[in-house]
Amino acid sequence: MKLGIIGLGNWGRRVAEEANILLNEGVIDDLYLCDIDDSLLKKFKDNKTTNKTSELLSKVDAVHICSPNKFHFQNGKEALENNVHTLIEKPMTINQYDAFELLELALEKGLVLQVGHIFRFANVVKKLCEYYQNNEFGKVNYLNLEWTHYMEPLTNTNVVWDLAPHPIDILNFITSDWPVKIYGIAKCLRQNDFFEMAILQTTYKSDLNASIHISWANPIKRRRIELVGSKASAIVESVKQTFTIYRNDGSKEEIPVEKNNTIRDELVNFVDSIKTRKNANNSGVIGLRTVELIERAIMNLMVVQ
Repeated sequence: MKLGIIGLGNWGRRVAEEANILLNEGVIDDLYLCDIDDSLLKKFKDNKTTNKTSELLSKVDAVHICSPNKFHFQNGKEALENNVHTLIEKPMTINQYDAFELLELALEKGLVLQVGHIFRFANVVKKLCEYYQNNEFGKVNYLNLEWTHYMEPLTNTNVVWDLAPHPIDILNFITSDWPVKIYGIAKCLRQNDFFEMAILQTTYKSDLNASIHISWANPIKRRRIELVGSKASAIVESVKQTFTIYRNDGSKEEIPVEKNNTIRDELVNFVDSIKTRKNANNSGVIGLRTVELIERAIMNLMVVQ
């Protein structure tokens, strides 16, 4: 299988490095890289590179799109129209209508379409999901998710589009459900036009609810899930891949988790899905539902001073 990668910014570079390992291991047969910035291509001088997406798409069977959010629909549509299996980084698109169009195009052509909801591949999140499904926490009262880090102000997107896709998707992965309501507050901290902090609230058909705190202004990087249940509670650090259970008697237990390389596992899943034609774990449908929820969240945000 010949794999292409479009976009070699910070994330695309990391994906390309993992793809090169898969190439050396024979998991993929060839690798092509594409970016409009030739200086980024020079960092991969040993690879086959181009600054034209059309040239890359003419040479590959599958593509991982790591370009900026605003190009996801354009790049994804061009790939699918060229009969190329497609993995798009989150968010799938920046509106649900474009996401619908990509999904319909993939179904029409019988192509695999996946979205980069990478925490579905983290062993620690899978372990939390297993404990949740096995009712280890009793009645789950609520969840808190924190996704924060410091970032200089951006002028082409807001913090909800940038950070919310991961916690929203993790909640679906754990609960196998989608919220019926999503709303919250947002604040423009260093500029007037783009949210840099938001607190989202989600409610479900059951009495479960969850809170999502996202921020570009917090110098402390957090990727944290807190679950509070009637029998026990848990804190999961999603990047460090640590899982601690706190019991109501005051005791706590560190749950052993084998840390894994989520970028690699996501790429391998993409390759396997193409071979088996089973669009496993992170399908375009999940990407579409996440985009729809983000749009609803933004519509229901109260901007505070």
